[in-house]
Amino acid sequence: MMQTVVVLSVIPRLSYHLRSRLPNLRISDVSPGQADTLSKLNEAEILIADCDLLIPYANKLTSIKWVQTTWAGLDKFIPHVQNTQRDYILTRFSGESFGLAMSEYVIAQIVNYERNQRQQYENQRLAEWKQEGRLINHRFIHDLTIGILGVGTIGKSIAEKLKLFGASIWGMTRTVPKEKLPYLDEHRTVDNLPDILKNCDYIINVLPSTQDTIGLLNDNVLEHCKGKNAVFMNVGRGSVIRETDLINALEQKWISAAILDVFEKEPLPKESKLWSLPQVTISPHNSAVTIAHNVAKLFAANYARYINGESMINVFDFNKGY
Repeated sequence: MMQTVVVLSVIPRLSYHLRSRLPNLRISDVSPGQADTLSKLNEAEILIADCDLLIPYANKLTSIKWVQTTWAGLDKFIPHVQNTQRDYILTRFSGESFGLAMSEYVIAQIVNYERNQRQQYENQRLAEWKQEGRLINHRFIHDLTIGILGVGTIGKSIAEKLKLFGASIWGMTRTVPKEKLPYLDEHRTVDNLPDILKNCDYIINVLPSTQDTIGLLNDNVLEHCKGKNAVFMNVGRGSVIRETDLINALEQKWISAAILDVFEKEPLPKESKLWSLPQVTISPHNSAVTIAHNVAKLFAANYARYINGESMINVFDFNKGY
């Protein structure tokens, strides 16, 4: 009997790519908010879903054994299922594709900042030929020491790509790794976070939002950065630092700039002071976006493991929060 997989997602052509990779499965699209949505979800054993669409049904899934989400961060979803009985495996969407996308973002932002591309674009608009400041006197990536907070799958990818350009990489994890990580020049645990902040030209947050990471950089923590005049870049989660504390760090000149893709509140409110600070670069949480064929690729790999009873990729641990 052909197994049915239900898809609750607005990602364009996701079902098409799933059918292309797994033609022996019956891929069934389900629309959210319909009277029969829940009953259709419970006709299958496997569900692929966008987390925001899944929230109304997450505690009512009676037949689902495995949920593959299309999101990497589940912090907005987990509170809705944290204290309920769950009979299904939950896996995140993350991996090589997200790591590559975020690596591109990080490298582009570093190059743009170091070469002052913002000023160069303005000079072009004004038809002014200027060779001054960071336009000609800039640092290269190989001149930089870069600290990465969170060296999981995505952080590892960023570290490896920056190493190709010759950067010195410091990485932070919760625990000491069993063996030396070849893409890190220096490793520290969370207890030694100030050591990273004091020694790095860039601090890149890649941490998920968990009980242990929320507010990690709050209050005066970024004051440790002032000796290096560091640039803070956040591609992880906005909950790592209160907006008021980040603004204070910028105004106190503990950090020279902030490159922000995620925020404490999203969308970033129009009245936020971050919009008007000249040393801040803002992007709308798009450093890595979910692409249909990448979801299908990960799902196919996980499906093979699922039917063989093997450990799956990116299984969410409700106790750890990631």
